Amino acid sequence: MRQITIFIIFISLVFGGEKIANLFQKQIQQLPLEIQKQISKKTPTWKHIPGKPSNRSMMDPSDLYGEWGFEDSDATAYLTVGTDQQMLNFMQRFGIEQAEGGIGISGTVSDTLDFMSIAGFEYYGDGISVLIMLSNNPIYFGYYDDYYNDIPEGFELPFYMFRYASGYNNAEGSLVIADTVNGEWVEYEYEFGDVGDTITIDSSTYRIEISGLTVSNDAGDSTYFINGTITPGTIDLVAGVPTEMSFFSGDFGPDVGEDETMSTQYFDDGTGYEIYSGFDEYYYDEWTDTTEFDWSATNDSLTLIFHEFDEYYYEEYDDTVTVAYEIMILDSGTYVYMSADFDLCEFIVSDDDDYTNEDSCYADIERGLGITDIESITIDFWMEMIYVGPLTIAGEIGLYPDGFILHRTYPNPFNPTTTLKYELGSAGSVSIDVFDVNGRKIRSLYNGISSAGPHEIRWNARDNQGRQMSSGVYLFKVNVDGKVQTAKMLLLK
Repeated sequence: MRQITIFIIFISLVFGGEKIANLFQKQIQQLPLEIQKQISKKTPTWKHIPGKPSNRSMMDPSDLYGEWGFEDSDATAYLTVGTDQQMLNFMQRFGIEQAEGGIGISGTVSDTLDFMSIAGFEYYGDGISVLIMLSNNPIYFGYYDDYYNDIPEGFELPFYMFRYASGYNNAEGSLVIADTVNGEWVEYEYEFGDVGDTITIDSSTYRIEISGLTVSNDAGDSTYFINGTITPGTIDLVAGVPTEMSFFSGDFGPDVGEDETMSTQYFDDGTGYEIYSGFDEYYYDEWTDTTEFDWSATNDSLTLIFHEFDEYYYEEYDDTVTVAYEIMILDSGTYVYMSADFDLCEFIVSDDDDYTNEDSCYADIERGLGITDIESITIDFWMEMIYVGPLTIAGEIGLYPDGFILHRTYPNPFNPTTTLKYELGSAGSVSIDVFDVNGRKIRSLYNGISSAGPHEIRWNARDNQGRQMSSGVYLFKVNVDGKVQTAKMLLLK
């Protein structure tokens, strides 16, 4: 069962961390702090890749001056081993693709649960917690309740989700059946306790067998019988031949499906901004996340140093990425194409104090994947951006008329005061509030009209009642005409 533990943490460190963490959020919150810390670590984005650029045609660095908008990106992982062997199919093990076999449901209605997900965590000698999820739809899509209206294309209805979790001397599960009735989402949930005697799990193949499980509602007028066997398939690995790992592949750019956008500004003084924007469906407002960076380029490679803040360790840090780049002028516009390849364990070793060398990283990956003799895991990455236009003044922020930039607070960490600087593309209504990490507003700093250009505001670490705040992380929330950005700061006493 240790394989499950290592692999979940490993995936969280690599490409699927946020999605998997969201999927198992309830269970993750019950885990020991150290495991939660591993899972919550920032997954790589295109700006966190220690790339090794390949050779490209000669460019002039000045061609990068201006603003560029995100068009497309991708990353593909390849695993190479030294001996022929097999590994479990991760896409099937975590419910992204149909697994082999299926768990049948019969009763009022009948169907087959042919997508599976199994995960577990080791509790430092206190036993094993196991989470099983079975569905007739990809489990990647998660759990849909009555406020969810955007049913994915190809989603099969009725929707079934079987969940069972055991650990800490406790076990519980549920069967959810959902469908649309007259255009409205309707669901029924059947909860049950410890049914471990009906469920058998093979800890090496992750084969799940359910036999003789009966689930009923409280009234006893709706009963379902659950039986069957399901298991993830295998992938053949040939010695010396790179095998594409589809479960590692992904898009490093903004989530276009979530209406996110990303642009990058390059100034002739070697500074720049990466600007992510989107719409927060929870708060119903627009947001923008701006990261400052320094950059330099030769005629074939581009190096960017991003200045960021670690929310877990409460410290500032720099991320450096070096990529090959090429400017392409087409009828549809001018594009910059960036590419790099890097070794996965080089990234993990450089970004994780738990590893001292690549061999120890490979050893954990081998245990996690249930294989041996890894020779390399390489990631091929590329990103394409289109030229938007020149900056208003070289070396200064080129803002759209209704845009604004939020700079990092300084100093950060701070005691007793810190300063927030921001810039507006045009005059607008501005409100600036301070929140604690629990989302409580503790101070209103400004509410009025600000002119175009640079501004700054100070906070003395006191709330609206003049009380001194304790050490911890706080957030500036700046709202400009309905568009919101936040900046984090750490108060240390």
